[in-house]
Amino acid sequence: MRPVFKIIIVYEVIFFIFWNFLYYSNSAVESWFKLENLTAIYTVLSTMALGFIFVYVVFITMKLTGVLNKIKTLKDPRKNF
Repeated sequence: MRPVFKIIIVYEVIFFIFWNFLYYSNSAVESWFKLENLTAIYTVLSTMALGFIFVYVVFITMKLTGVLNKIKTLKDPRKNF
């Protein structure tokens, strides 16, 4: 599996947990979801897009500054050399 897919899956799981926590912790959110379906869908999708853009900006910044190359050259401490 490519690392990009792993990042996307981890992001989606974190987002799903966040929204479940928000949904079940506040009863006003539940009634808001029932009354304002389109607004709720827009809020969920825009939050996902914002989070994806944030992760992508961090990734591009690490790539441009060379931090990503330094991380790739680190040896795996779990392996015996």
